[in-house]
Amino acid sequence: MINKKNKKVLGVSILEALVSTVIIGIGFVAILQMTNYSVQSMQTSGDRTKANYLTNVIAEDVISTRRETTGSFDNFSNYLISNQLNADVCSSAAGTASSNTGKIYGDGSGSLDAPVMKLNKWKALLNSKDYLSCKGQIAADGSINFNETRQFRVFKICGWSTGAGCLSNDNELYNGGQIQDEEMYIGRVQINLNQGKKRKYLYFQTDYKLVGVND
Repeated sequence: MINKKNKKVLGVSILEALVSTVIIGIGFVAILQMTNYSVQSMQTSGDRTKANYLTNVIAEDVISTRRETTGSFDNFSNYLISNQLNADVCSSAAGTASSNTGKIYGDGSGSLDAPVMKLNKWKALLNSKDYLSCKGQIAADGSINFNETRQFRVFKICGWSTGAGCLSNDNELYNGGQIQDEEMYIGRVQINLNQGKKRKYLYFQTDYKLVGVND
C-alpha cells in the first residue's frame, strides 16, 4: 500500500522528467540550428573560394592569350569586346547549363582558334551549376531573379586614337602624359553569389598598345 508521502514523491519525479525532456529538446533544436548555419557557412565559403579560382583562371587565360588573333580581330581583347561573356544559367527558368558542360573545350566540332576555345571554356565553367552553385530564383509572379550574374567584360580606353570600341579619347590621365598607352584594355570579371549578397570583382589590364608601336 502506497502512502500519501510516496505519492508526492512519485509525482515530483514525473514532473522533473517532463521538465528535463523540454530542456533537452530545446538544446537539440539549438544544436540543429547551429549545424544548419555551419553547413550554409561552409557552402558559402566554398563558393567564394571557387569564385576566386575561376576569376583567376579567366585572368590567366586572357593574359596568356592576349596576342592571339581570330577572324578580323587583331588581338584577344578586341575579340572579347565583341563577344562578351554573360553566363545566364541563374537567369533561366529551367536553369539550363551550357552545352559545353563537362567538355570545357567543346566537343571538337567547332573552331579550334585559341580565343574561341577560351570563351567556350569560360562558358562551360560559369554557365553551369556543376562547377559553381547557383541560387537564382523564379518569383511567384513568374519573374526571373537576375541577382546572381556571372559576366566578363573588356573595356577599351583610347588616348590618341578613335578606333572602334573606344570608350574615350579625351581623358585627363592621357592628356597629362601620365599614361603612355595609345590603347588600354581593362577586363572586369563579375560573379555574384548567394542571391547577389556576395559579389566578386576582379579588374585587370588585359592588353595595351604603346604610342607609335603597332605590336
